[in-house]
Amino acid sequence: MSRTAAVLLVLLLAVPAPRAFAAGKKAAGSTQTSQKSSTSSESKSSETPPAQAKPAEAPPSDAPVKQTEEPSMDFDLLEPSTSAESPRLIDPEMEAAIARRRTMLTIHQVTGLTMAATLAATVIVGQLNFNDVYRGGGDTGRYKGWHTGLAIASTTLFAGTAMLGLLAPTPFKKELRLDTITLHKVFMSLATAGMLTQIVLGLVTASQEGKLSQVDLATAHQVIGYATLGAVSAGALMIVF
Repeated sequence: MSRTAAVLLVLLLAVPAPRAFAAGKKAAGSTQTSQKSSTSSESKSSETPPAQAKPAEAPPSDAPVKQTEEPSMDFDLLEPSTSAESPRLIDPEMEAAIARRRTMLTIHQVTGLTMAATLAATVIVGQLNFNDVYRGGGDTGRYKGWHTGLAIASTTLFAGTAMLGLLAPTPFKKELRLDTITLHKVFMSLATAGMLTQIVLGLVTASQEGKLSQVDLATAHQVIGYATLGAVSAGALMIVF
């Protein structure tokens, strides 16, 4: 009985060993299988191409269009000038001379027009006095005082106007050319010669009272008076127009 029990005990101990070996072998196979599956999955994932980006969907036709901001119209057509940005150098003396010249020439124009009107009145009254004395007007002498007074006034205005034009400062050099200013100077130079001649003829004519030469001198005085008035009028027109 003891021998039989010993055999059974040996059998019982010997049976679990193959099972454990089979279980271990099964576990090792499952481990290798899992490693192979992970390796194959990694190779598949590396061979699989990346997914393409999905194109953006176009907005529906009835969707509101977003308005873009209009460009500003505040811009310069020309490039900024460097000279305009830099401060301009101003000469105080030149600025003062220009201002003084402008003032004197403005007065020159006013007195010149006044002188022209006074000279026209002098010529008209002088013609009336000539008719009264030398053309059968009775030699009443009613125009003589008016003619003398207007002659003095027109001569004084002429001299003052000329001095304003000559003494006006010239801060900048001006080239000589044929323009209205040059023509004005030419006509007024002729008028100056006429005025000087009129003064001399007027005094000589008055001194020849009662002589035959007085008529000739008075006639020359009359003609030069009209010529002087014409030169003054032409010079004034060059400035006004």
